[in-house]
Amino acid sequence: MKSFLVKSTVLTVIVFILGAILYYTVFSQFYRSILPGVLAFFYILTNLVHAYLLNIAGKSGSRFTGHYMAISFIKMFFYLAVVIVFVITNKEDAKIFLVNFLLLYVVYTIFEVYEISNFVRQIKN
Repeated sequence: MKSFLVKSTVLTVIVFILGAILYYTVFSQFYRSILPGVLAFFYILTNLVHAYLLNIAGKSGSRFTGHYMAISFIKMFFYLAVVIVFVITNKEDAKIFLVNFLLLYVVYTIFEVYEISNFVRQIKN
């Protein structure tokens, strides 16, 4: 888990720096103060889910696949609920929020799947 925390922290810092550069130069008219919070949201949730999955994988490899699918399903619906609540409560920033949320979702999902795949391969070997 320590390795994952370091990697996810580095990823988050890189995304934050790239976002800051883009928002202060090319996309300055699209910056909203909620966006660093969305980045923190993904960082925290990704680390919590990964810790849970590592715990399950360590206890029972046979139950891991079912738990992984279930937690992915729950996480996706939680993300959808967050998006819906934000869009309903903040319609003027909805488009910008949705684009940022989608980009961060893709980045963190790819990262999480890559890392959990490496971990599962290590367990099997």
